[in-house]
Amino acid sequence: MKPRKIIKHALRWLGRTAPVLYLTGKMAYLYSYLVGKTGKFDIYGLDEMERTYAQNDGGIYVGWHGRVLMLPYFWHNVRPTKALVSPHADGRIISYMLSSYHISSIDGSTDQQAARAAVEIIKELKQGGSIVALISDGPRGPRMRLNKSVIYFAKKSGKPIIGLTYSSQKAKVVQKAWDGLMLPKLFKKGVVFTTKPMFVPSNATDEDVERLRLQFETELNDLTFKADDMCGIDRVEPEDTVRVKKHHHHHRR
Repeated sequence: MKPRKIIKHALRWLGRTAPVLYLTGKMAYLYSYLVGKTGKFDIYGLDEMERTYAQNDGGIYVGWHGRVLMLPYFWHNVRPTKALVSPHADGRIISYMLSSYHISSIDGSTDQQAARAAVEIIKELKQGGSIVALISDGPRGPRMRLNKSVIYFAKKSGKPIIGLTYSSQKAKVVQKAWDGLMLPKLFKKGVVFTTKPMFVPSNATDEDVERLRLQFETELNDLTFKADDMCGIDRVEPEDTVRVKKHHHHHRR
């Protein structure tokens, strides 16, 4: 193997070690906290969000992966929160960032530990008192598409679903990232929007679930577009592709 490839593999391995993931997560927390404290964000709907969760003893919070950096800053004080995170490296980083906001994690994803995570989410919602936060298009996409599991959790628990999104002036959007990750800058103006609360009847049919899934996805995306337009940011559009999971091949002995 050439020296250049050896260095590349070594750096990739180092970037996935626990100390580096921990440090990255804590740096993400510090950065998001400073953006929130130094920026001026006009927030729409957060009071209604708090009232809805109070009246229903908790609920479900939904956001997009590309906006994940600032979402905990805006809602971490609403109610005690548990967030579903993936077991992948980016999920570990998010988990470390969330812990600094006193948000605990539920381990799981769309393709790993999903059944166990679903049981824990429904149990948490039914017992009440807290919010379960879901980044519905993670960990691998498709971008800005709502997973029907969100509607399923609301149907089983009777709890409301509320989405939150934001944008910020002169923010950098990482175009090469599958999620169109937004990196806002310090001392900038921004806007925050919440969707209307959605309740899913316990007798909802499969057709109802799909209709409500599309309705919620459309509303959250429309608010994201509106936020980007207000901040002068090029819109990040939804995509229907899923990020390919990389497999590491091992030679048999």
